[in-house]
Amino acid sequence: MLRSICVTAAGAAVLLTGGGSAWAAAPSPAPSVSACSGVIEVDGFAFTPAAVLPGGDSSAVLAVTNCTAQAQTVSEQWTGRFSSLTGTGIPAGCPVIDPLPRSQALPAHTEETTATTYTVPAGCTADRLTVTVQLSQDGTPLATASAVLTINRSTTG
Repeated sequence: MLRSICVTAAGAAVLLTGGGSAWAAAPSPAPSVSACSGVIEVDGFAFTPAAVLPGGDSSAVLAVTNCTAQAQTVSEQWTGRFSSLTGTGIPAGCPVIDPLPRSQALPAHTEETTATTYTVPAGCTADRLTVTVQLSQDGTPLATASAVLTINRSTTG
C-alpha cells in the first residue's frame, strides 16, 4: 500500500509519500543477521540525495533488520522539522510537519527498507530538515534514528 500525505502551511507544501510496500535501496550495507542483536536493528537512515535546493525533494531511507527467527510487526513514528543554523523556531516559508505513523511487518531474519520523500517548499528559508524515526513494538521502544537533509541556499554552494 502506498500512502501520500500533503501537509500545507502558509501556502507551502511538503509531500510525504511512502508505505509498507514502498521499498527502496538500503542506504548502507546490512550487517549479517548473525551479528544482529535484540529484536530490530537499524542498519542505516539517510537522505538520498543528501542535499537539495528549495523546491527540490529527497527520500529519507530507513533500513532495519529483524534479528529474530520470527516475523515481527513494529510501529514507526516519523517526525520532521525544518530548522536554521542562524535562528530558533521554524524558518519562514517552511511548514510544520505532522508525525507520520506506520506499521511494518518484517519477515524473520531479513533486512527491509522504507522510504519517505520530503519536498522542500520553494519559499522555505531553512538550512536543514531533520527527520527522526522511532521504532517500537507493543509500546516498547526498540530503536531511534535521525537523518539530516541539507538545504542549499544557492546553486553555487
